Amino acid sequence: MEYQVVKEYQDAPKSPIQIVKGEKLQFVEESDPEGDWPNWVFCRGINKEGWVPKQILVVKNREVTVLEDYLAKEHNLTVGEILVQEHELNGWIWSKKLGNSEELAWAPLNHLCAV
Repeated sequence: MEYQVVKEYQDAPKSPIQIVKGEKLQFVEESDPEGDWPNWVFCRGINKEGWVPKQILVVKNREVTVLEDYLAKEHNLTVGEILVQEHELNGWIWSKKLGNSEELAWAPLNHLCAV
């Protein structure tokens, strides 16, 4: 599926969290289930921290075990760009920019319109 950027997004983190299956992290907080971004957990590890999809975690007390590899890399978006979706999760799409590169990254659906 393709999407067109309808609202600029320039908040991509400079050092996105990257985690691997089996890694142990510290639970910091969970996103508001009634807010714009449900099902995200803010985690902290050695020299890393960031938001991670709840679906790929086992949370027990304050410890988190990662169930699959994940990279929180995000696209910076300019109005008019076209993105090609690989998959969707928690209000974001894992995608590449059409005709620009093969680089995959996340983009927020509330900045996009299906074309």
